[in-house]
Amino acid sequence: MEKTIKDHLIDTFDDLGQDNQKKFKSKLCDRKKEPRVRRGAIEKAKDSLDLADLMVITFTSKEAIPVSLEILEAIGCNEQAKELKEVSGHNTSGSVHDPTAGPSPPSNDKHFIDRNRKELIQRVNNIDAILDELFEKEIIRKEEYDEIRAEKTPQSKMRALFDGPINSAGTAGKDALYKVLMKLQFHLMKDLGAK
Repeated sequence: MEKTIKDHLIDTFDDLGQDNQKKFKSKLCDRKKEPRVRRGAIEKAKDSLDLADLMVITFTSKEAIPVSLEILEAIGCNEQAKELKEVSGHNTSGSVHDPTAGPSPPSNDKHFIDRNRKELIQRVNNIDAILDELFEKEIIRKEEYDEIRAEKTPQSKMRALFDGPINSAGTAGKDALYKVLMKLQFHLMKDLGAK
């Protein structure tokens, strides 16, 4: 069976050892480019598997390797970076073969969720069901789930969802929200132009 992006990341993080993993996490936390990773999320990554999960969830399968390579090189782990490039099929154009990557929601320049943020905030009304789905898919944590559910109006719940966990999870979070909305708010999504 062909190894996935996540498998390659797990192998690389195992090879780093505890000290270099700590440096990797620190550099990941200090990274200024979006999507950024919260310190709390990084601290919860206790081993290579957790760290690989975090990278794929935050940066998607497409971007997890380039971001990992950037950080590996920044902390001086050039040997691991070179090996990760070779085994993952990462080439200079930045494309990566990932057999597990599914189809992305249709997009122009901006993600559907970003293009329709205002409408989604105003029109989505069954937020609790959406939160349940996102919690089950591990896009949001229990603490975030509880905080968003405590908001008073559907609009404030959607804003909290967008500004917190969806923003933090980047494209993977937006893709997951898109799929959940297609499942639970199909007619609204069609009205907004979803395919």
